[in-house]
Amino acid sequence: MSNYNDTIIKALHLLDFFTAEKPVIGLTELSRLSGYPKANVHRMLSSLLKCGFLSRSNEYDSDRRYVLGIKLFELGMRVYENMELNKIAVPFMKELKNTINEAVQLVIRDKNEAIYIEKIETDHMFRLYTAKGRKAPLYAGASGRVLLSYLPDTEIHNLLETSLIKFTDKTPINKDVIWDKIQFARKNGYSVSKEELCPGSMEIAVPIFDSSGKVIASLSTAGPLMRMPETKLPFFINSLKEYAQKISYQLGFIQN
Repeated sequence: MSNYNDTIIKALHLLDFFTAEKPVIGLTELSRLSGYPKANVHRMLSSLLKCGFLSRSNEYDSDRRYVLGIKLFELGMRVYENMELNKIAVPFMKELKNTINEAVQLVIRDKNEAIYIEKIETDHMFRLYTAKGRKAPLYAGASGRVLLSYLPDTEIHNLLETSLIKFTDKTPINKDVIWDKIQFARKNGYSVSKEELCPGSMEIAVPIFDSSGKVIASLSTAGPLMRMPETKLPFFINSLKEYAQKISYQLGFIQN
């Protein structure tokens, strides 16, 4: 039994026929080019149209001709931003790792989760496991909470209405406690978490801004509590902020 949906693959395959030389294509021609029955193509086009992957070339076009939709542009920009973000951030992350001698992480938001998309590992033998691709909730852990803190209040309220899972005894699931942490992050420009996702660990995170002033990622460091005492927190926080500002500047952000 296959693990993919043949209809979805066929529908997405239709998008490949739209090119710079042929930006507008009708139902009949798409059926001919793809070899799919016209009725099937019509259903697939209707679905792509509803999702925003296609648009009608003209509302009054009797031939039902289509062009690529704005949704594809939005998705493409997300991919580009992530690629550009990694390209810009990694050299600074390496410098930051050499400065603080702890792991440095780059984290982005995907709906209600935080995804670790890049990591520069520490030289210490004892390390925390936070591999690239790892997911975490937005409400727990400093990296996710920084991303959560800069969302509109309505989005935060909606997320906190969902079921919140405890990963350790110190995972915050009380909404008032989480809101206090959000307000702290907004006011101070950083978030700190202790043992919220993993016993014996600490994470510190700061926001990264794009050219529009939107928070698109968090820059963080994480390590065992024994290597991150309270006396060293100002050093970690200031170092993270310094390099997050450098990355944000390269992304076009100009701070008022």
